[in-house]
Amino acid sequence: MPVFIYWRSKLYRMKGRIVIDGPIKTGMIKFGVHGIGTQDFMYSRTMWEVSGILVFKGKACIGRGSKISVGKEATLTFGENLMITGNSEIICQKEISFGNHCLLSWDILMMDSDFHHILNADEAIINSPKPITIGNHVWIGCRNTILKGVSIADNNIISANSTITRSVMESNCVIGGHGKSIEIIKRNVNWRQ
Repeated sequence: MPVFIYWRSKLYRMKGRIVIDGPIKTGMIKFGVHGIGTQDFMYSRTMWEVSGILVFKGKACIGRGSKISVGKEATLTFGENLMITGNSEIICQKEISFGNHCLLSWDILMMDSDFHHILNADEAIINSPKPITIGNHVWIGCRNTILKGVSIADNNIISANSTITRSVMESNCVIGGHGKSIEIIKRNVNWRQ
């Protein structure tokens, strides 16, 4: 079996399609792994709600307390060697993609939709869902929010407790801030797991 589902995981909706795009190995995808000491091992639940397409490009570990939601018309892609430590939410209504070797800390929220429509004076929708693209070898620190339309270049670190609402296309940086005040905190950095 390529997928291991751990205790206290709820497969809430499974009408979508799972695609493994690469060599299949036993236990390559782990869902609901208990991995960090700040989680309540007894009561924290991992949730799976996939109505669209979920693509795995290789090994992935989704930690306990995480919630994965993929809408009917949406595609969520996890690159090779993805690690979500826990208690994070990825809500995909259009398209979210991760490159290879990405690390997500805990308490992260990613959404490519606002869920409720905002209309202009002509009744046209002005807040349609927009894709989120995370490059290769990106570390997203704890308690971050990443919203629709964001692209993050390869080899970057998003500092803890940031709200990312615009793209950063420069590589090898530490990125942080909130909304329009997002800035590059440090350049010429790298990280390793």
